[in-house]
Amino acid sequence: MTEALATTPGKTAAEGSDLGRLLHRRLILIYLYASLAATGTGALFYLFGLDFSTYQKQLVLGLLAPLAALPQLIADISLIGRHVAPIRAFFVALGGPRVKELAAPALARALNLPLYTAARVLFVHAPILAVSMTVLCLLANRWLALGLAPWQFALVYATIVVFAAGHAIYEYFAVKTAVRPVLSHIRAHVDEATRDAVPHVRPLEIRTQLLFVFAFVACVPLAALGFTVMLKLDRLLEQIGMLDASWIETPLGLWVLLLVVGGSSVALFLATMLSRDLASSAEGLVEAMRRVERGEVSAELVVASTDEFAEAYRGFNRMTHGLVERERLRDAFGRYVAPELAEQVMKHGVSMGGSLVRATVIFADIRGFTSLSEQMPPVEVVSLLNRYFAAVSPPIRAEGGFINKFGGDSLLAVFGAPVPAPDHAERAARAALGVRAALARFNEQEVAEGRKALGIGIGVHTGEMVAGSVGSPDRMEYTVIGDVVNVAARIQGLTKELGTDILLSEAAYERVKDIVTARPMPPVSVRGKAAPIVVYAAVDPS
Repeated sequence: MTEALATTPGKTAAEGSDLGRLLHRRLILIYLYASLAATGTGALFYLFGLDFSTYQKQLVLGLLAPLAALPQLIADISLIGRHVAPIRAFFVALGGPRVKELAAPALARALNLPLYTAARVLFVHAPILAVSMTVLCLLANRWLALGLAPWQFALVYATIVVFAAGHAIYEYFAVKTAVRPVLSHIRAHVDEATRDAVPHVRPLEIRTQLLFVFAFVACVPLAALGFTVMLKLDRLLEQIGMLDASWIETPLGLWVLLLVVGGSSVALFLATMLSRDLASSAEGLVEAMRRVERGEVSAELVVASTDEFAEAYRGFNRMTHGLVERERLRDAFGRYVAPELAEQVMKHGVSMGGSLVRATVIFADIRGFTSLSEQMPPVEVVSLLNRYFAAVSPPIRAEGGFINKFGGDSLLAVFGAPVPAPDHAERAARAALGVRAALARFNEQEVAEGRKALGIGIGVHTGEMVAGSVGSPDRMEYTVIGDVVNVAARIQGLTKELGTDILLSEAAYERVKDIVTARPMPPVSVRGKAAPIVVYAAVDPS
């Protein structure tokens, strides 16, 4: 049945309904197996370990115990159905409009189902069985001459407590395993923010789980052993007619008490040490993961053991080393290409090909740079270009522009690709004005340090172009190709002739005329265009 539950996301409503029924059925089977195991072991304990007459054993096991189990069975089956109901409702709603609404409650219930199960066994199952047995035994004492003494009632209660605890532990871990296959399916329909906010019952930590198991495995059997030994001794002395046996019972009782208390204390002490060690290792791993989640990708764990946690720690360290390398690569990569493009390549890889997009381009060029560079050593030329590009790039990036390339003293920036932006023309216009202001500040600094001021021309054009990766499989470049790019370069070339620094094409101006003050220029002819074009000079508001 585990294989049947281990499904992948994408099931239909009918298949989802089947998954819900399968989980419900498995939970009932787990309960029945655990109940039969606990009842069977308890019956053996009752038959061979406790002092009951043959008639009492036959009546209790043959009639009273099955009758007492009926109300407990009804209550358990009913509660299991209620507990699994949100999960079944989610699977039934698969493919429908309410699936998102029901996913979060289903995830919360699936995560908390093991604790709900243990609580049901301890606080519903066991009490109902104890009350039912008490009522039936009292009725049998009165009407069927059962003859149960108070000490025998105490033995029955002790048996119920011991085996109910074992039953609860088994169901907790069995249900935890049963719901695991469906968790990934439910989580696929819950977004990350909602997933982190899913309400949880107080978590049962590893330390608590280990202590509970050790207490059941060590302390409960020791206590049961001591209690039954003293009870059997008392019954034996009563049968042989020894009225005053304090000289035997007192020292033996003290010795049994010492063994029970001492053995339980040692077991709990060792369990505490083991649970503390395991919990500490787990908490260290969890805390390191939280540090990585906060952005501390260089977090590293000290491997201080040789158990499974050592391998987990080493795996975590390998992961963080990979993250550090990835961040270093992304940082270096992002200096050669646009950060948004670098992020897309890091996430999705590279592919060759292009698509038709509507976008706006800015073409900017330094005026007279050829003659200027001839008068400077190459090192100074590179230094000047680096300072210039560092000054004019931020306004472009601030508007979401993608600097496609630096071509010597020119740059080409695209707005609307590779990241779509409906307001690409407005962004480009604001970026062009920002470059103008940034250049003014740059020139002030250059002149103050005894260097020459720079002049630039900027052409802005909007239209359809092809955007994508071009090149060979071993070396590619993301670029934009088309007449729009060529016209933007030609418009930039007109800035010196028309005595301005920013020219917008008619297509670009029509989209930004509400945010840019510009004056129309006389129609001009450009290379590659048969008819003259209309351009607009952006007016400096200062």
